Amino acid sequence: MTTAIKYYDAPNGFTTIDYASGNYIQIDPFLTLVSPNKSLAFPGNASTYIKLHARTVEFSPTTLGSSKHVYTSIYYQDIIALANYFADWSCTYKIQEGSELAIEVDIPWDTVSSQDFTVSEFVSEQWEIIPNSDVKPLAVNGLLANPFLPPASTGNYIVLPDIMKIAVQNAYDNKFALTLPPNTVSSASLAPFLPYAQQILNYMRGGVEGVPSFTQTLKRTAVVDVRNTNRAFQKDVDFQRKSLNAEGTANFLLSTADLVNGYSVQATTADALYPSYCKQVTVTGLEAFQYYAYAGWLINPPHSKFITPNKIQLEQHFTWNEYLAGMYYIYSNPGAFPLVASAASNPQGFIPTP
Repeated sequence: MTTAIKYYDAPNGFTTIDYASGNYIQIDPFLTLVSPNKSLAFPGNASTYIKLHARTVEFSPTTLGSSKHVYTSIYYQDIIALANYFADWSCTYKIQEGSELAIEVDIPWDTVSSQDFTVSEFVSEQWEIIPNSDVKPLAVNGLLANPFLPPASTGNYIVLPDIMKIAVQNAYDNKFALTLPPNTVSSASLAPFLPYAQQILNYMRGGVEGVPSFTQTLKRTAVVDVRNTNRAFQKDVDFQRKSLNAEGTANFLLSTADLVNGYSVQATTADALYPSYCKQVTVTGLEAFQYYAYAGWLINPPHSKFITPNKIQLEQHFTWNEYLAGMYYIYSNPGAFPLVASAASNPQGFIPTP
């Protein structure tokens, strides 16, 4: 026959558990602790009337632990002493008067199993993908000659030469017809772009200022104790970032593969990330030019926030986009950015949208 558990609130902060005729004593962890600022001793050592009741603990790997201690005494001075002591620990409490006074203290860590200080790095770092919505100006984004063909089709993705972008903007700002500078009107190299320039101007006058552009932000978070005993945000790539920052490289890019491997991003999250690539864009107009864009992740610096005196929330963002070559230092190898087909060039005939 099994005997039910019984709790006996003994003096000096001991809780005695009697189970199947066996006695088990759980000692209040604050018995030997002096408060951090005022150096107050635990009041339970000086009063035989203070009793600790059964504790309640809640724990989550993302927020760590919290405990609830309930103390009772028949004397006001005991409850006031407990309030002063736990207030110095930055704990919240609630006092209930009655024939026996009670103080309910909320302690921002697990006082039973001390799991706040043993959480592994694996469960402490959490990842979240946040979609971003931006707007690209029409003249910068370019147009598709045939919207039913992929941009990589030869002559389908049209980017205006710079001089025509300026002409479109001038016509829009000053509300006159699209014209080019006199010395370029007869240029045969610009003539194929005129229908696209006029279409962009018509869109702008119709109220379409740009096109939506969707990217991603990867958010990395962890809640750690003040000593960061689980060593979150301390991977090799974190130390490499600090080293680059110390050399004066405040911003740099990583490929998707290096981001996933360097920060140990979980597979389910990694599968949903945009890939890395290199895109070559060539525009041959009055002034021929060519540029490269690298799809990668801009490393944002981490920041921290104290949740409680013992808990810190760490957070870091990584922003995916197509970045023009030369704008940022790329920490990954060139092979991490495979060249993709991007046939932006002279238009091969204007095919208006049906």
